[in-house]
Amino acid sequence: MTRYIVQKLFSLVLVLLGISIVVFYMIRLVPGDVVDFLYGQYMGSERMNEIRALWGLDRPLVVQYLDWMGRVLQLDFGRSLVSGRAISEEIVTRLPVTLHLSFMAALWSVAFGITLGVIAARFPNGKIDGMVTTIGMLGLATPHFWLATLLVLVFAVYLGVLPSIGYVPLLEDPIESTRSLILPALALGTTMAAAVMRMTRSAMLEVLSHDYIRTARAKGVAERGVFSRHALKNAFIPVLTLIGTETGKLLGGSLIIEQIFAVPGIGQYAVEAVLSRDYPVLQATMLVIASSYVIINTLADIGYGVIDPRVRYD
Repeated sequence: MTRYIVQKLFSLVLVLLGISIVVFYMIRLVPGDVVDFLYGQYMGSERMNEIRALWGLDRPLVVQYLDWMGRVLQLDFGRSLVSGRAISEEIVTRLPVTLHLSFMAALWSVAFGITLGVIAARFPNGKIDGMVTTIGMLGLATPHFWLATLLVLVFAVYLGVLPSIGYVPLLEDPIESTRSLILPALALGTTMAAAVMRMTRSAMLEVLSHDYIRTARAKGVAERGVFSRHALKNAFIPVLTLIGTETGKLLGGSLIIEQIFAVPGIGQYAVEAVLSRDYPVLQATMLVIASSYVIINTLADIGYGVIDPRVRYD
């Protein structure tokens, strides 16, 4: 098991290194010059060249990358070109908000998806199975931004039971903080809930067709025991992998949701950076989101190996 974990962590380091290179050079391929965008209307070319030299933008890209990576390893992402604030401080403030939102979305998605998936597998090819399958297809096909708008219209405008925008810090008021994220979490987690439901149903139906399930039923084990003690445990292995992948996707999906609901998370920070061409901020947020996705998937892979020892020897 130790060797398996070390291999996964080594792969994680290589992937994170690759992500940093891709993120750095992708930002440099964006059309337009940030200095010209910020100061082109106010300064001459000579003064703008001085600013480029001050920011190190006149150096070779390899040198810029090594300098940036050295600071990133010290958790120093530089300063925003627009506000002048330290990017690390903003990320420390905003990342917990995004993680709180993603956790709530993942929590209801997993609970809802597994429950409906098990119910559908319990009554295959019937009306209940058809209804659950239809719900899953709608969940996968519904765009986040459209569902977010619909939820605001119903629960905030018509019913007035939930806030439409804003965020209350978790440490300030845990109840109101959670309440302010209910609508964003519902909109964000719909696709994940549908995916988990479909995977749970498929995995359960496959496991229920195995010989040991028929043996358990022949021995007189109650149907509830067959599902809870035998089928669900083995069917959960592929579901766990999917949960890890989908949870990582929530961080990327938070960009649109946080913008719609005015949630001050890292997704909103990234969108603001795109609109203002704040390249250091965009670079940092892309790196954090991509790295978080990879780390979550690595943890899911390790958990997969713990549950199923066969994976460690593949």
